[in-house]
Amino acid sequence: MVDAGYAVRQATTADAAIKMLDAKDFHFRALITDVNLKSKLTGWDVARHAREIVPDLPVIYATSTLHEWESMGVPNSIQIMKPYAPAQIVTAVSQLLNAAPAAET
Repeated sequence: MVDAGYAVRQATTADAAIKMLDAKDFHFRALITDVNLKSKLTGWDVARHAREIVPDLPVIYATSTLHEWESMGVPNSIQIMKPYAPAQIVTAVSQLLNAAPAAET
């Protein structure tokens, strides 16, 4: 699926997201995760796992309540409050990608 010019992969659970990240069959340029995933794992956990694989991966957390983003979130991430407009996600991804160090070729 392509949305706003980005190829999008969607996982419905934290475990599925981690498996997708571990598969390495797709080059992820950003991660968007809800904080509350209604499971043992949280969005904080998924983001930390993603950063173990790609240390500077842009991360956007979506949440409907104020969480401990400053202490739980990975560095150089953004938190967006629900409800949000899809354009806010696109802007956040673009902002983080533009701020990321240039990839080595």
